[in-house]
Amino acid sequence: MNKTTIILFALFGINSIFAQVEKNIYELNSIENLLTDDVKKIMDDNLVDKKVVFLGESNHYFGADLLAKTEFVKYLVLEQGYKNIVFESDFFGLYFDHNKNIENNLYPFWSRSVQGKELFEFIEKHNVTIWGLDNQMTSYYSIKNFTEKFTEFLNDNSIEVNANFLELTETFIKNRNNAGKVVGKSNLEILNKELEKLLENQDVIQNKLWFKFIESYRSNIIMNSALNSNEQATVIRDNQMAKNLDFIVNKMPEKKFIVWLHNAHMIKDNYGTRSGQTMGFQFAEKNLNNSYHIAISSVNMPFRKSRWIEKYSKDEENLLHFLPSTEKNYLIDARQVINENKQYQQNEYEGMFVVDEKKIKTNWFNHYDVLVFISKGEDIKIAE
Repeated sequence: MNKTTIILFALFGINSIFAQVEKNIYELNSIENLLTDDVKKIMDDNLVDKKVVFLGESNHYFGADLLAKTEFVKYLVLEQGYKNIVFESDFFGLYFDHNKNIENNLYPFWSRSVQGKELFEFIEKHNVTIWGLDNQMTSYYSIKNFTEKFTEFLNDNSIEVNANFLELTETFIKNRNNAGKVVGKSNLEILNKELEKLLENQDVIQNKLWFKFIESYRSNIIMNSALNSNEQATVIRDNQMAKNLDFIVNKMPEKKFIVWLHNAHMIKDNYGTRSGQTMGFQFAEKNLNNSYHIAISSVNMPFRKSRWIEKYSKDEENLLHFLPSTEKNYLIDARQVINENKQYQQNEYEGMFVVDEKKIKTNWFNHYDVLVFISKGEDIKIAE
C-alpha cells in the first residue's frame, strides 16, 4: 500500500467519524424560543423512564446559560410534567421554605439576576416546588432557624449534647465562610465529634429526615476543618449532595425532578475529571438509568476574543470543531453519538463546559447525555 493510499484511508476514516457526530448535531432556535421540534422529539424519546433531569451551566455567572436553562425548564414542566426543581442550594433551608423568600434563600446570581426573572416568574405561575441539595447552609432561613429547630429536635427526643454544642452551632451557621477563624479548629473538632456521636444515636437513626440534616451539617463542618485543598472540600461536598438528592428523590417516588446546578457537579461517568467523585456519578450509581444529564455552555463570551473562538473551531481536538458555525446555537446528542460509535466513550477534547483557569481536555461525550452550545454569551446582571 503506497503512501497516498494510506493518507486517503486516514482521511476517509476521520471524515467518517466526523460524519457520525455531524448527523447528531441539531441547530437550535434563538435563545428566547430555543428548543426545536426535532430536539423536543429527542427529549421525548430519552425521558420516557427518567425521573431526574440534570440541567448544568458552565459558570454560575454566565447569563446566557441561565436563559437557555430556563427554556429547558419550560419544556420539562409544560410538556413532561416535571413539577419539582432542586437547586445547588441549601438542602435544609429549602426543605422547609421552598418557594418563600427566594431572593434570600437562593444564590443571587440566580435569584436576583435580570436573566433569572423569567425563570422564577414561570416557577411561581406553574406551581413548581423549589428544593435544595447543598450541604452548605447559606439560606436566610437556615441562618435564622437551623439552631432553633435542631434544639427542638434534641429536646423532643431527650438527647443530650456537649454544653457548648448549640452555641458553637449557632456561631458556625452565622460565620460559615470564615468558620476556621471565628469558630476555631479545636471547636470545629468538638462539633465534628458531637455530630458523629449523634449519627450513632438510635433516635436520630430512626428519624431519617434529621439523620440526613445532621449528616449534611457534619459534612459541612468537615469541609471547613483543616483542609488545605479546595479539591478535597469539593469531593466532600459532592458526596453529600449526592446523598441529599437521593434522599429527596426517593422520598417522593411518584414525582419527577429537575436539578439545577453547575456542569462540573453533574458529570455522570467515572472517567477523567474528578474520577468517580462527582455528585452526578454517585447519584447515577445509586439510581441506575434514572437520570438524564444536559450540559450547557456559552461560546462567544465578552472575555473571549473572536480570534480565540476561530482558533478553537479549527482545532480537531476542541469540541467547537464539530459545530457548523459558532454564530448559531446547537445541540449535540452525545448519548446517540456514543451509541453509534463506542470510541467516543474514550475520546478527549477541549471544551467550555467547565470554565476554569486552565483549559480542560476530557471526555465530554461520556460526561453528559446532551451538549448545548449557546452562541452569544452574556454575563449575569444583578437587578437593581
